Amino acid sequence: MMRFLVALLVAIAVCGCARFPSGGGGARTTRLIFTFTLAQAVNQNFVYIVALRPSTEDSPTTQGPIPVIAPPWGNGFVAGNCTHFVRWDVTQAPDYLLYAFQDPDLLNYIAVGIPVSYHLMEPGDRTFRFELDLTQIVPEAMVDNYKSIQINFLTMDNVPQGQGGSKIWDALGDGRTPGGINQYITLPLKVSGFYDNARFQDLEPNGDCVDPSLDMIDWSVEIRPR
Repeated sequence: MMRFLVALLVAIAVCGCARFPSGGGGARTTRLIFTFTLAQAVNQNFVYIVALRPSTEDSPTTQGPIPVIAPPWGNGFVAGNCTHFVRWDVTQAPDYLLYAFQDPDLLNYIAVGIPVSYHLMEPGDRTFRFELDLTQIVPEAMVDNYKSIQINFLTMDNVPQGQGGSKIWDALGDGRTPGGINQYITLPLKVSGFYDNARFQDLEPNGDCVDPSLDMIDWSVEIRPR
């Protein structure tokens, strides 16, 4: 209920915004532009998430965000180390919301804003796009201390809870192989760069998810330091 109320307040705050509305954050710093593409048009009954963990280290050795694929479900969508995520879900308003975790077990989270800009998905669309400012996920006074960010792209047909149930999902890596499940990327924040699936040797393969509306076939992250 608390998460719903926070999301509702965020929605009220941005009512009447244009196609690429302002999403908050402090002074413009490093910008991060995310896209990911599905094999088939988006399914409005599904959930699509980009999980994030900024770091003050150049190459953090601790695990980044990984998908939750079996019970016990925890929060039902992400495990590993994660501080924030952007969720696209038509049951919230706006469809894109930025959330922050409140505990290391990743069980409690609140909506803290919306992306600086985002693409409103329409029937038939396959590619999500949104933009964040780094100050939306790290304290503005400490933004210069952050050197890298760990990222994963997560799709799922539902967000199960408790000990039962199942879900269809996709994430970075080949979900058909045990070694391909717990993949994520770590990108530098101090230099401009464009990173995509091809640059990472097709880290995310086509066809590793049985539902084409969940099967990611491409992704990109562009980093634009101030």
